[in-house]
Amino acid sequence: MAGIDKAAIGFSIAIVAIGVAFALYGDAAQNAGPSVSAPAVTSTAPEPAMDEPKAAPEKPMKSGWERAESIQDPGIGHEEHQLAVLLAPSENTYSGTLLYDASEVIQLVSLRGPLGDDENPSKIWTPDGETRFELTLVEQNSAKGEWEFSGNALAVHTFYTNTFVVDYKILDLVETEPMMEEAEKEVAMEEEMHMEEKTHMEETMEEPAGPMTHTVDMPAGTSVPGCEETNECYIPANITINAGDTVEFVNVDTAAHTVTGGSPADGPSGVFDSSLVMGGAVYSFTFEEAGNYDYFCMVHPWMVGSVTVN
Repeated sequence: MAGIDKAAIGFSIAIVAIGVAFALYGDAAQNAGPSVSAPAVTSTAPEPAMDEPKAAPEKPMKSGWERAESIQDPGIGHEEHQLAVLLAPSENTYSGTLLYDASEVIQLVSLRGPLGDDENPSKIWTPDGETRFELTLVEQNSAKGEWEFSGNALAVHTFYTNTFVVDYKILDLVETEPMMEEAEKEVAMEEEMHMEEKTHMEETMEEPAGPMTHTVDMPAGTSVPGCEETNECYIPANITINAGDTVEFVNVDTAAHTVTGGSPADGPSGVFDSSLVMGGAVYSFTFEEAGNYDYFCMVHPWMVGSVTVN
């Protein structure tokens, strides 16, 4: 009952207040005379669009730098973001150092791609749902700084709809062409092998069909040790010939030497032996059978050489 009485009292007070208000209004109307209504004023100014991005803030341009102004990010799912492209997407890979000075705090973006069907990195940027790039987004929490980058595209970015400007300079820019596809690599390898075979055939055709004579020198000063350190006691110390070819051993030293088949460790093999070859003299031997033939000087055993016969 107490609650009901309080409600009734409140309601009664409201009625009395309304009555007093009407009474005051009537007195005011009689004293004021005839009423004149003011014409309605209609505003002709267009109402601002709530979602329309604000213009980029004014910012003095840095001397000697380039300037870019952001646009709406064309990437799917990034429609509420702003993006300023500094290096457009390319098949080539860019790398260098970016110096930047923006009108507000920005993020740094590099893209790698287009990606193959078997590539599925964690962060992807795509303008059409088909052409996909791996997205690298670096939050620097600053409006200016520098960044060493690498990728197929370079941009700066914000998560807002308001446009911004950025002054930038790219140092030590390197643009690298993409590696050849596997099919192109195979074709290149086949062409290289074909060229090697062709060169070998030409070299073979140029060689005379008959036996040849080759020369090996016994240099001056080989009568004392030392030539063995550079393997120049016979020059050339190792020679390759064909069966039926002849080797002439020319002694250009003043001391006498021998050309004896075998080795200092095992002694003469008995296949060939020049006996003493005096200074200025020549010893010749024709190798009829294929094989490897070691030889040495019996007077100066540090002098060794070999003949390989095909």
